[in-house]
Amino acid sequence: MTAKARVRIRIESRSGSETTVQKARGDLYRKGNHTYIRYEEEPNELGRTVTLIKLEENQIRIVRQGDVQAEQTFVAGEKRIGYYQTPQGRLELEIETHELKSEAEQGIGITRWSYDLYASGAHAGAYRIKLLIQEE
Repeated sequence: MTAKARVRIRIESRSGSETTVQKARGDLYRKGNHTYIRYEEEPNELGRTVTLIKLEENQIRIVRQGDVQAEQTFVAGEKRIGYYQTPQGRLELEIETHELKSEAEQGIGITRWSYDLYASGAHAGAYRIKLLIQEE
Protein backbone atom coordinates (compact mmCIF):
# COMPACT_ATOMS: atom_id res chain seq x y z
CA MET A 1 0.00 0.00 0.00
CA THR A 2 1.23 3.47 -0.79
CA ALA A 3 1.68 6.13 1.88
CA LYS A 4 -1.82 7.44 1.14
CA ALA A 5 -4.74 5.50 -0.32
CA ARG A 6 -8.26 6.49 -1.35
CA VAL A 7 -10.79 4.38 0.55
CA ARG A 8 -14.51 3.74 0.81
CA ILE A 9 -15.86 3.93 4.36
CA ARG A 10 -19.04 2.34 5.71
CA ILE A 11 -20.03 2.83 9.34
CA GLU A 12 -22.94 0.84 10.77
CA SER A 13 -24.16 2.03 14.16
CA ARG A 14 -26.71 -0.05 16.10
CA SER A 15 -28.54 1.08 19.20
CA GLY A 16 -31.47 -1.05 20.31
CA SER A 17 -33.51 -1.84 17.20
CA GLU A 18 -32.20 1.18 15.26
CA THR A 19 -29.41 0.90 12.70
CA THR A 20 -27.89 3.85 10.91
CA VAL A 21 -25.44 3.57 8.03
CA GLN A 22 -23.01 6.28 7.02
CA LYS A 23 -20.98 6.02 3.81
CA ALA A 24 -18.10 8.21 2.73
CA ARG A 25 -14.94 8.32 0.66
CA GLY A 26 -11.72 9.42 2.23
CA ASP A 27 -7.99 8.98 2.61
CA LEU A 28 -6.13 6.33 4.57
CA TYR A 29 -2.53 6.84 5.57
CA ARG A 30 -0.09 5.25 7.99
CA LYS A 31 2.28 6.94 10.38
CA GLY A 32 4.40 4.64 12.52
CA ASN A 33 2.16 1.88 13.92
CA HIS A 34 -0.99 3.95 13.52
CA THR A 35 -3.51 4.09 10.70
CA TYR A 36 -5.45 7.29 10.02
CA ILE A 37 -8.65 7.59 8.03
CA ARG A 38 -9.79 11.10 7.13
CA TYR A 39 -13.06 11.98 5.42
CA GLU A 40 -15.57 14.78 5.08
CA GLU A 41 -19.06 13.97 6.35
CA GLU A 42 -22.09 14.71 4.20
CA PRO A 43 -23.10 18.32 4.89
CA ASN A 44 -26.24 18.46 7.04
CA GLU A 45 -28.23 20.89 9.18
CA LEU A 46 -25.24 21.16 11.54
CA GLY A 47 -22.90 22.22 8.71
CA ARG A 48 -19.63 20.74 7.47
CA THR A 49 -17.47 18.37 9.48
CA VAL A 50 -14.20 16.53 8.77
CA THR A 51 -13.67 13.30 10.70
CA LEU A 52 -10.33 11.69 11.54
CA ILE A 53 -10.28 8.10 12.80
CA LYS A 54 -7.03 6.94 14.38
CA LEU A 55 -6.71 3.17 14.58
CA GLU A 56 -4.16 1.76 17.01
CA GLU A 57 -3.62 -1.80 18.18
CA ASN A 58 -5.97 -1.58 21.18
CA GLN A 59 -7.57 1.82 20.74
CA ILE A 60 -9.72 3.86 18.37
CA ARG A 61 -9.85 7.64 18.56
CA ILE A 62 -12.38 9.68 16.59
CA VAL A 63 -11.89 13.43 16.21
CA ARG A 64 -14.43 15.59 14.38
CA GLN A 65 -13.60 19.16 13.37
CA GLY A 66 -15.65 21.82 11.68
CA ASP A 67 -19.11 23.09 12.52
CA VAL A 68 -19.42 20.10 14.87
CA GLN A 69 -16.45 19.25 17.06
CA ALA A 70 -16.15 16.03 18.99
CA GLU A 71 -13.63 13.64 20.44
CA GLN A 72 -14.21 10.05 21.50
CA THR A 73 -11.69 7.39 22.51
CA PHE A 74 -12.52 3.68 22.68
CA VAL A 75 -10.37 1.23 24.69
CA ALA A 76 -11.83 -2.19 25.55
CA GLY A 77 -12.60 -2.53 29.26
CA GLU A 78 -12.02 1.16 30.01
CA LYS A 79 -13.98 4.37 30.50
CA ARG A 80 -12.78 7.46 28.66
CA ILE A 81 -13.94 11.06 28.70
CA GLY A 82 -14.85 12.87 25.48
CA TYR A 83 -17.03 15.70 24.26
CA TYR A 84 -19.45 16.78 21.55
CA GLN A 85 -19.69 20.47 20.69
CA THR A 86 -22.09 22.29 18.39
CA PRO A 87 -22.78 26.01 18.04
CA GLN A 88 -25.55 25.44 20.65
CA GLY A 89 -23.10 24.24 23.32
CA ARG A 90 -20.76 21.56 24.63
CA LEU A 91 -21.78 18.16 25.97
CA GLU A 92 -19.39 16.13 28.12
CA LEU A 93 -19.34 12.44 27.20
CA GLU A 94 -18.17 9.32 28.99
CA ILE A 95 -17.55 6.25 26.88
CA GLU A 96 -17.39 2.79 28.47
CA THR A 97 -16.06 0.42 25.81
CA HIS A 98 -16.90 -3.26 26.24
CA GLU A 99 -15.14 -4.85 23.30
CA LEU A 100 -12.98 -3.83 20.38
CA LYS A 101 -12.07 -6.30 17.64
CA SER A 102 -10.25 -5.65 14.42
CA GLU A 103 -10.03 -7.90 11.39
CA ALA A 104 -8.34 -5.10 9.48
CA GLU A 105 -4.88 -5.29 7.92
CA GLN A 106 -3.20 -1.87 7.99
CA GLY A 107 -6.63 -0.26 8.29
CA ILE A 108 -8.26 -2.16 5.39
CA GLY A 109 -10.99 -4.49 6.59
CA ILE A 110 -13.53 -4.56 9.43
CA THR A 111 -13.23 -3.14 12.93
CA ARG A 112 -16.05 -3.63 15.47
CA TRP A 113 -16.62 -2.20 18.92
CA SER A 114 -19.41 -1.83 21.46
CA TYR A 115 -19.85 0.76 24.16
CA ASP A 116 -22.19 2.52 26.55
CA LEU A 117 -22.45 6.27 26.14
CA TYR A 118 -23.12 8.66 29.01
CA ALA A 119 -23.91 12.33 28.32
CA SER A 120 -23.59 14.72 31.26
CA GLY A 121 -23.66 11.70 33.58
CA ALA A 122 -26.88 10.15 32.20
CA HIS A 123 -26.91 6.90 30.19
CA ALA A 124 -27.55 7.91 26.57
CA GLY A 125 -27.48 4.48 24.95
CA ALA A 126 -25.64 1.27 24.19
CA TYR A 127 -24.01 1.09 20.76
CA ARG A 128 -22.45 -1.48 18.47
CA ILE A 129 -20.30 -0.10 15.65
CA LYS A 130 -19.00 -1.83 12.53
CA LEU A 131 -16.41 0.12 10.53
CA LEU A 132 -15.66 -1.25 7.05
CA ILE A 133 -12.74 0.23 5.11
CA GLN A 134 -12.10 -0.79 1.48
CA GLU A 135 -9.55 0.48 -1.00
CA GLU A 136 -11.09 2.23 -4.00
